Amino acid sequence: MMKNIGLVGFGFIGSFLFERLKDNKEVSVKAVFDPLPQKTKSLDSQLVCTDLAELASRPLDLIVEVAHADVVKALLPIITSNADLMVASMTCFSDAEFRNRTEQNAIKNGRKIFLPHGAILGLDGLRDGRTLLDSVSITTTKHPKSLGITNSQITKPTILFEGSTQEACSKFPRNVNVHAAFALAGLGFEATHSVIIADPNTNKMHHRIEVQGRGLSWNLEIESFSAGEVTGSYTPESLYQSLITILSKDKGFCIV
Repeated sequence: MMKNIGLVGFGFIGSFLFERLKDNKEVSVKAVFDPLPQKTKSLDSQLVCTDLAELASRPLDLIVEVAHADVVKALLPIITSNADLMVASMTCFSDAEFRNRTEQNAIKNGRKIFLPHGAILGLDGLRDGRTLLDSVSITTTKHPKSLGITNSQITKPTILFEGSTQEACSKFPRNVNVHAAFALAGLGFEATHSVIIADPNTNKMHHRIEVQGRGLSWNLEIESFSAGEVTGSYTPESLYQSLITILSKDKGFCIV
């Protein structure tokens, strides 16, 4: 059966997903919304939603958010009554009240909220071992421009932030979705430790994850080249594969 998809966000990742889905005969993109209308002007006008409320009138099986944490919050009135949801901007869930309300709405309406692993590895192992964990620390290093810093006077690797992932999500909502994902899978936003480093000499996005617990010690190093404004080159393909897994999880082998 054909699955109908709505895309929320049509920047670098959204347009990548749109092009990849064109070749999938089991998926049809039925709606596209972006907060900046100029981004969708090249699309068929029948696909484009001028506001989020229009998504509620479209026959969608899954809404895929690749926009911004604020957009996820604006989606709340419709997401869990109209369709399942895949959220890329996971920093929105650092707001505990919003997280709980969204989850309860999904349960009430029989909907699912999918959290893709995106730019990182190891979320499954972290979640499986969450009762054994003592500490989780994530250090992200990016070029200042990838952290939204322009005309920077930074000339060497500089720590911009060190503290709880809760605070990191508030200060860098577009840049620490990796941190939010690890917080959701593991110890939570307050107990997870975040470090953000700006390095003007790198063209990569580097994440170092250090996990300690009873009977375990993990150190993960993940690196990808910058592709979009704040996105690594691995992220769009990873999100696409997560999307395909969600849509085809009842067919054959499925690694989740």
